[in-house]
Amino acid sequence: MAASQSNILHPSQSFSFKYFYHISALSMLLFFLSVVFTFLAFVNKEAQEQEIERNFNLVRLSQELRLSSDQLTMMARAYAATGNPKFKQFFDEILTIRNGTSPRPKHLHRVYWDMLLVKGGQAPFEKEAPKALLTLLLENGVSTDELTMLRNAEDKSEALVSLEREAFELVAAGKNQQALKILYSEAYLQSKVQIMTHINAFLEHREQDFSSLLASSNKKVKSYYGAAFVCFILLLLSLIALYNSRSAIRKSIIDYLNTEVKSQTEELIEKNKALNHAISELSETQKRLINAEKSATLVRLIPGLAHEINTPIGVAMTASSNQLLLVEGVRQRVNKNEIAKSALLHSIENIESCAKLVVNSTERITGIIDKLKIITNTGFEGEVKPVYLQPLITRCVSELANQHPHIDITFDIPEALAITAPERLLQQIFLPVIENAFCHAFADNSVQSPCVIISAQASKLGYTIKVTDNGGGIPHEIKDKVFDPFVVGNRTQKGLGLGLSVALAIVTQYFNGVIECETESNSGTCIIIKLPN
Repeated sequence: MAASQSNILHPSQSFSFKYFYHISALSMLLFFLSVVFTFLAFVNKEAQEQEIERNFNLVRLSQELRLSSDQLTMMARAYAATGNPKFKQFFDEILTIRNGTSPRPKHLHRVYWDMLLVKGGQAPFEKEAPKALLTLLLENGVSTDELTMLRNAEDKSEALVSLEREAFELVAAGKNQQALKILYSEAYLQSKVQIMTHINAFLEHREQDFSSLLASSNKKVKSYYGAAFVCFILLLLSLIALYNSRSAIRKSIIDYLNTEVKSQTEELIEKNKALNHAISELSETQKRLINAEKSATLVRLIPGLAHEINTPIGVAMTASSNQLLLVEGVRQRVNKNEIAKSALLHSIENIESCAKLVVNSTERITGIIDKLKIITNTGFEGEVKPVYLQPLITRCVSELANQHPHIDITFDIPEALAITAPERLLQQIFLPVIENAFCHAFADNSVQSPCVIISAQASKLGYTIKVTDNGGGIPHEIKDKVFDPFVVGNRTQKGLGLGLSVALAIVTQYFNGVIECETESNSGTCIIIKLPN
């Protein structure tokens, strides 16, 4: 069906689908590129921030080198001028901190030594593990050229320390003025200039390198952001195109479906007309079949009915004729005064016998008519009330059990199980079924331990009653006709052959239920009655 529908799609619809797929693919690509370019921009921005932090640290460390040189000069000159040993102590501590042999204050680039110059001065920051200044430069990624510049500055500072040590020896000898002359000499000042020259060269190189890196990084970030922005704009345009394409496709599909629904509706209308025509023909055929079935039923019913009714009618007619003859004989003999009392009594007895035969025959015909009323759905009258199955079936079994004491009976019926219906109809269902089990199942006396099991159970769907025997089973020739009227398994036994027909009529026509027969030769019979709620 799907293949046939796709084959009849209009070419413009096929083009719309292809266009939709292409736009969808383009939108996904643009979205992916937007994400990639945005990610690259963030990565470069983060790298730029890291480079800024690295540049800040390198410049700070170079300033620490410059400050350490200035602070060494300050401490040396103060010691030469005052002879106070604390300045020499600070001088030595500055050197050991820079060389990484003493613990390093946490924020050495801030104001530190000035806080210690006063009497009782306290260090403003806590100290960390020892680490040389050059080691810190390497950890922050200083280049080889820049490291060379700062190393040269540090070497010049170390050379200057030699002059300062000479001045300290003069101070120790009490020659403070000579020590000050060394610390303010041209050679000392030239050494300071060389130190600062190397530091300035580093700062210029660092500024140029950082500016170049920052410009390149900014260019990349702008490029990535620009590319992401362009992709985003194109993505918006593609989404608009995708929405328009989707709307066009949906409209095309709706138009196609409307056309298809209209076509299918017209087809269904035609099929519905054909179906109604077929139903009409089927109804007529059903009526004809029902009439034919009625005719066939009458064909099967009339011979049996004629036989069953003719017999009591014949008996009644014979008895009536004999009765008339006996009455006429008595009348003649009375008129002639020839009848004795004993002869009169004998004639009266004969007349009574004939009358009983007439009554019995009439009752038999009445019974046949009553059962035929039920079969023809005209005898379902009775008071509807809850009828408990256990006592009802017990009453149906009691007389039969007395007549057949050798048959074992088993009940499996809940005490509270009740069916709402006329009790007479329920009795006319169960009695013939149970009678058949007692009277016909064990007729040949071939079963050593005959037994009948009667069970009943209720469910959400209704009631199921089973009457099971272990007798010889129903003969094969009547197995399929067991519920037909006037079907008798053994003509030597009493019965009209209407019991199961009556049960079938009540179960199917009054209760809308089902009655089934399961039988096997020499394995017994099970009659199953299913009554819906």
